[in-house]
Amino acid sequence: MRYFPVFILALGLAVLAGCGKKPVPPPPSAHLLLVQNLFAALNAQQHDTACKRVQKLRALAPANEFLIQLEEREFCNYQIQQAQKRLDAGDIAQTLEIIGRARKKYSLNHNLLAVQTEIKQLSELQEHIKLLNSVASSKAMEAQINSIARFIRSCPAAQVLSPLLRKKMVQAFKRKLYEQECARFDLLCDLATARRAKKPDPGLIDTLLAVLTVANAATVNKAERINPDLFD
Repeated sequence: MRYFPVFILALGLAVLAGCGKKPVPPPPSAHLLLVQNLFAALNAQQHDTACKRVQKLRALAPANEFLIQLEEREFCNYQIQQAQKRLDAGDIAQTLEIIGRARKKYSLNHNLLAVQTEIKQLSELQEHIKLLNSVASSKAMEAQINSIARFIRSCPAAQVLSPLLRKKMVQAFKRKLYEQECARFDLLCDLATARRAKKPDPGLIDTLLAVLTVANAATVNKAERINPDLFD
């Protein structure tokens, strides 16, 4: 976070004393000390302290635009700093709450808006990861994998997730193969049941046989194909 150069701040504070050709009396020592302390807080990136000291200076010039902007800057920097601490602790919900409260005061602040957008994206990513680890079907896994992959493409910093995502893709593929194997076996069972019925339905038998044939044809490994006459 960058701050206004010292000479700009000094220029802004000079406005407090007025303008014109009249000589400006030296400011009180307490005022000078407050300005010095403000500089120290800015240099140390102590945003909360800096904000409070700007507020004290604004009491002398409530309409000073420079001080108004500086107060907003330091207030928002402090809120972002606190949000970062909660984010580092893994508490995304609390992070969003901090930024949300700050935006109620400064709804048009670009930094707050940018941070809020990023945190919401992280929250969505976290939800996709939770779902990926809990869904029961390969189709549901693939949906979450695609969502996470889109996030990684849009956020270079998320590339660190790529190796883990590739492992999940392999797991989804294996689960899909298993599901297909179970589906072929279910078809075989249905076909055998239809053939053994007291009054076999030729149309049903032909349909089941056709579906099983298509399922077998889609199998890459021929050894995994199921013989439709296995139970005969």
